[in-house]
Amino acid sequence: MLVIGGVYSVTFPKLKKTVTAEKGEIVFIPFGIEFTHKVVSPFTGYNISFFTTDTEHPFYLAATIGKIVLPREQMDAIIAAMSRISILPHNSKLLEHIAEHILVENYLFCQGEGASFKPFSDEVMMAVAYMRQNLHRKIDIDELAEKVYLSHNGLIWKFKQELDTTPSEYLKLLRLRNAKDLLINESYSITEISEMCGYSSPYYFTNVFHRHYGVTPTEFRRINSKEYRT
Repeated sequence: MLVIGGVYSVTFPKLKKTVTAEKGEIVFIPFGIEFTHKVVSPFTGYNISFFTTDTEHPFYLAATIGKIVLPREQMDAIIAAMSRISILPHNSKLLEHIAEHILVENYLFCQGEGASFKPFSDEVMMAVAYMRQNLHRKIDIDELAEKVYLSHNGLIWKFKQELDTTPSEYLKLLRLRNAKDLLINESYSITEISEMCGYSSPYYFTNVFHRHYGVTPTEFRRINSKEYRT
């Protein structure tokens, strides 16, 4: 439950735990968990439901039962995206994207109850921050490793241990997630978006996007953002 106004309370009887969420906070309730809820003060919010079989992934495990609190700029972007997505028909893929975004951001930057779980090293945090700041340019893994004072193999090992993926694969995830945000929220051309996301050509970008999501960037934009571009 993503709260955008008012106050919302959830109690988990078997855990003897109650959490209260206000604007810009999220209550995470795994399937099958017994809970009761009440409105503390008149509130508005979005209920985002999703299903995953990968419940042992670090991103999911970091989202402990209860409240998720993300940095303000992240929540503002999520709320803005939800205000547009919620009015669209056939928006399940977009909601899946939002759920994925919340889990990833919670793992990387959580400030709430899940924060103590994260075995996140300074080197990986520095590497991820550098990737985020330089999505528009080519990033060489050897160069990235040097910037965080690790060897090539050392950086790969840390990513595998802490993010269950490689630096290259995680960089691709960041690029593609940024591309989806731009396709949904902006009117840049495919060529412009490919450049902004660090791809050497729009053809290569289109191929990577299609392999990952099953549709081309153009198809994704047409399906998911036509209603609020017109």
